[in-house]
Amino acid sequence: MTQAPPTLPPTPGIGWFTAFLVVQLLLVVGVVWVPNNLLLGMLGIVIGVTYLALLVLHPWTIIPMIVATTALDITGQLIKETPIGIPVTGFHLTLALMGIAVVVNAFLRRRVDFPDFELKVPLAVLFGVMTLSLTYTPSFVDGTLGVIRTLFLIVFLYLTQVILDSKKAVDTVVLSIAIALIGGAILALIQIVTERFYLPASFVIAVGANAPRAAGTFHNPNTFGTFLMCGSVLIVGILLSCKMSLWRTMLLSLAAAMALVGLTVTFSRANWVAAGCGIATIFILTKKVRYAVYGVLTFLVMIVAVKEFVPFADHIFERFKSIFTLFEQFGEAGRASSSGRVYFALAGLEMFLDNPLLGAGWRSFPVLFDEYKSPDFPYWIPTKESHTLFANILAELGLVGFIASCWIVVRTLGCGLRGFRDITDPYLRGIMCGLVAAFVGFQVSLSFTADFSNNYLWLFTGMIFAVSALGRQQQKAV
Repeated sequence: MTQAPPTLPPTPGIGWFTAFLVVQLLLVVGVVWVPNNLLLGMLGIVIGVTYLALLVLHPWTIIPMIVATTALDITGQLIKETPIGIPVTGFHLTLALMGIAVVVNAFLRRRVDFPDFELKVPLAVLFGVMTLSLTYTPSFVDGTLGVIRTLFLIVFLYLTQVILDSKKAVDTVVLSIAIALIGGAILALIQIVTERFYLPASFVIAVGANAPRAAGTFHNPNTFGTFLMCGSVLIVGILLSCKMSLWRTMLLSLAAAMALVGLTVTFSRANWVAAGCGIATIFILTKKVRYAVYGVLTFLVMIVAVKEFVPFADHIFERFKSIFTLFEQFGEAGRASSSGRVYFALAGLEMFLDNPLLGAGWRSFPVLFDEYKSPDFPYWIPTKESHTLFANILAELGLVGFIASCWIVVRTLGCGLRGFRDITDPYLRGIMCGLVAAFVGFQVSLSFTADFSNNYLWLFTGMIFAVSALGRQQQKAV
């Protein structure tokens, strides 16, 4: 039986070939006769316009810029001094571009169906009590700025749900975070090896170190640690949950390994514990608890390697051991950072008892702290900021704000766990595993850092609902 020859793809017409020749001719003319500065400017305009057009067609292409501008943190400040006291950063401009792209895309495509904002009720309660507290907070200016910042973060969370409407979009987030982790970890290692830190040693010692701590491009080594923690846990969750192509596995493995090494030299004990809890969550979700044994053995090997080859090894060991001796050494001069966190939390609870329903007002904790701090509080600690988010919310927003915060956590975890159980696509299921574990890690980290406005916290929360929605769409398609 004679078989028909395979169908060949259509050849490009004469019009496309002519266009190709014209482009090549223009490039030659530009290189030969146009001045370099003008040529670079024209090239920049062409690339910029092309990207804006692509952004309107596919708003999720903004994700690499979201990840990059968040990873740049204070080094991404474009205008440091503004009338409202908040520097303009690359993330602010990227968020604005993200919103514009979603609106224009919806208008051009006449889109009327948008994902359900599942956190709208608890977030409305939380934001409502924040706004109401401005009428009685002793820190009206900072409180107002905090409320505005929270509003934009809520918008950011929902826009994340809107734009992550395909597997390709979610994959772009993962790859962008992997690349950002590698870059951040390399910078951290360079800082440790060369002892040239982005932040002055006096500052990092003030926030709880006997030796300078790598802070990457961030304003605080603990915030840098949170960035490395959440990214590494996400990627470890993906690696342990699904099989991928060789190049993707190698890239994600490199990113996870470097991020964990970078996390070590931040000396952020809170995020060390958070990463451990996140990875333990992955073992439980994937029913690979036995892998914890391999993890412990790997950790012991890393300890030996650190002791032999890494500067500040003794300090790393002291920081690690101090996690388990908090109560034994509580109040000692060498444990000022850990003891201070406990005193902050106790002061927050006392503020809550004096203002149980609606709290003392958003951003009131630093103003009122002197009235509530223990006589044993280490007087040389310069900050008055609470280091425990939940105690801070109790103090500033009372029982109503605390219930709304718990509601958000429970609702998000519930959505993530249901998604992990029901999603059939192996890759999306792996991403959900990593997201749930990272969200657990965030809760642990927030118990010691109170980093409420962390961009990645809001990004990952939005991703949990977006990936869950993608899983439901795939099930309906089947």
